[in-house]
Amino acid sequence: ARMFKDKSDKCWKCHQTPGSYYHMWWTCSDAKKYWTKIHTWLEKMTEQHIDYKPELFLLGIIPETYSKELQYLIVNVLTAARIVFAKNWKSEKIPMQEEVIR
Repeated sequence: ARMFKDKSDKCWKCHQTPGSYYHMWWTCSDAKKYWTKIHTWLEKMTEQHIDYKPELFLLGIIPETYSKELQYLIVNVLTAARIVFAKNWKSEKIPMQEEVIR
């Protein structure tokens, strides 16, 4: 459903699929690139396997099997990543990794 009748319902990043919130934040090809970069960055930083799931990356639901230290790091990195993504919500470009670090 469209919010505004004079605007397209297509995703403003990929211009392909109707832009539902789930699509815009997770399944859009550009959003996937962003979250894949964050996932890769987290795994390199921690030298551990991190689940690549929307419930972790978007909702912050962290498996209890992760150590407390790893949970703390994941919460902080993913919170920063979500804030940066939200700040760039209407942009056609995905945010740069450096924005998350700041």
